[in-house]
Amino acid sequence: MGADDYTVVPLTLLDATVGNADIIARASFIFDAPLSFEKLQETWHQTLSIRPIMQSRIRRSTTAPSGLEYHVLTPSGMERYLQSQKQAPDHLKDFFCLDECDRSITDFCAGFGVGPSAPSHSYRVFVADSACSADEKRCMAFNGAQSLDEILDGDRPATTIQVTRFRDATLITASLTHLIGDLFTVKAIFKGWESTLHGNPPPPFEGLGRDPFTAYGPGGELAGNDINSSRPPLPPGWQIYGPIDKARFASRLLWDTKISRPENTISQKYIFVSADEAQRLEEEAKQDLAKLQGQHPATVTRSNVLYAWLLKNSTTHLSPNEWSAPVTIVNTRARPPTGMTPQSESTASFPSHNWYGAAMATGLPSLKAHTLRSMSLGELALHIKTGIREASTPENTRRFLSYTLHNSLWRKPSGKLALFCPPGHNWSGLTDWRLIQLQDMDFTPARLDGDAKVEVCAFSTHMLTAFSQRDRWVCMGQAGGGVWFVGIAGDRQWDDPRGFGKYPRLQRRVRTSRL
Repeated sequence: MGADDYTVVPLTLLDATVGNADIIARASFIFDAPLSFEKLQETWHQTLSIRPIMQSRIRRSTTAPSGLEYHVLTPSGMERYLQSQKQAPDHLKDFFCLDECDRSITDFCAGFGVGPSAPSHSYRVFVADSACSADEKRCMAFNGAQSLDEILDGDRPATTIQVTRFRDATLITASLTHLIGDLFTVKAIFKGWESTLHGNPPPPFEGLGRDPFTAYGPGGELAGNDINSSRPPLPPGWQIYGPIDKARFASRLLWDTKISRPENTISQKYIFVSADEAQRLEEEAKQDLAKLQGQHPATVTRSNVLYAWLLKNSTTHLSPNEWSAPVTIVNTRARPPTGMTPQSESTASFPSHNWYGAAMATGLPSLKAHTLRSMSLGELALHIKTGIREASTPENTRRFLSYTLHNSLWRKPSGKLALFCPPGHNWSGLTDWRLIQLQDMDFTPARLDGDAKVEVCAFSTHMLTAFSQRDRWVCMGQAGGGVWFVGIAGDRQWDDPRGFGKYPRLQRRVRTSRL
C-alpha cells in the first residue's frame, strides 16, 4: 500500500501486551437459517467503508507508545483493496463463502441443531464433541490468519470473515487477532454489520487511537506503588516467580502435559445447560445459602452459580489435596481502576467505540480439591462472587493495569513471570460472555427464503496460541434454549462419572466421502 492509501492509528497499551499478541481468536455465530452470501458480503463491504479499521493492517511502530499501529485504509485505498480482493485466492480472501448445503449443521457438530429436533430441545444438559480439526478449519477459518507474524509481516487484516452455509443453518466466523480488543470489540463488529443489513449503516467510530489506560503505563501519573510514584505494584494475591518458583512451575507443567494429561488426550467440547436446568441450579444455590445464613442470606448471580457448577464438574481429576486455582476475566469498562469512571456513566473515562480491550485476568482464592467438592453449590458460588469483588476493587484494578503495562508490553517485556497463584496450584480459567448477550443479533434481512426472524441458535469459539489450552473454558452465552460453554480438558475430565461423564455425550459424526 502507498502512503496515500492509509492513515495511522496507534494501538492502545493494554491491547499490545504479550498475552494478547500470542492469540489468534475465532468467534462464531450459528444462525438458524440459510443466509445469502451476496447480501452478507455486500453489507460487510459497506460497513468496512464506514469503519475501515475493521479491515486494517497492524504494523510495528517506532512512534506509538505501544509499539504497534493500525494502517487504516482511506476511501481510495479501500477502493483498490476491494478490487484486489476479487483476484485473491480463496484462502487469502478476507471475506470467504463456503457452500455446505449438502449437509446439516448437526453433521458438522452433533451438538448444534435447528428447530424442535435440535439437541438443545432434547436434553437438560449434554456434552458434545467439536468438529474434527480439519473440518473445523475448513468451515470456520479457511481464510483466517494463523500467526502473529502473518498479521504483522503479511498482507492479512486484523479481521477476516468466513460464511459457511449448511442446509438448515449458517455459520459465520470472525477470525481476528486479540490485539484489536476483547469481546466488546467482536460485538461492535457484528452489531455494525447488523445495522447495515437492516438499511441503517452504523456511524463511524470516533476517537480512535485515544488510549484510556495511558495514566497507568510507563510514566503515567497513576502507575506507581502509591499514586504519583513511579514503581508499579503487584495486585494482591499475585507473586513474581523466582528461580525456585519457576522450576516448580515448570516441573508441575511438564508432569501434567507429559505424564498426567498428555496433549493427545486433550480435546475441545461443547457443554449445553438448558434454561430450566440453569434456573434449577440457581434455586439450589439460593437454598444452600439460606440453610447456611438464615433469613437474610447473601445473594449470588447466575454467572457465579454456573462457574461453581463448572468447577465442580471439571476438577474431578485432581487428588483431594491438590489445589485448584480459579481465574476469570473482569472487564474494566464496568469495574474501572482508581482514576476512571465506568463506561455506562455519562462522565465515562472510556471511549464509546469499543475498538480496544479492557479485560483483566482475575485470580480467585485457591481451594483444595476435597474442600471444593465438599462445598455446596451455593457456598462455592459465594466464594467466587466474593473473590471477584475483592480482586476487582478500583485499587486492585489499578495495580493490575500498572504492573501489566510496565512488564508485559509486546515491544519490550520485562521477562518477569508473575501469576495469581503459587506454582504448585492447578489453575482453571473461565471467560464469561453471557452478560454481553451475543445472541442479540438479527440477520433476518440476509435470509434466503421466507421472512421468519433469523436467530442465533448456538456459538463456537477457538483460538490459536503457542501454549497448551487445557483448562480454559468459555461461557459463550444463551441461545437455542439454554447456555453454551466450550471447554478444553483431558479425557479423564470428560469421562469421569463424578463430573461431565454423567451427562449424555453427543459424538462426532463420521463424514462420508463426497462423490
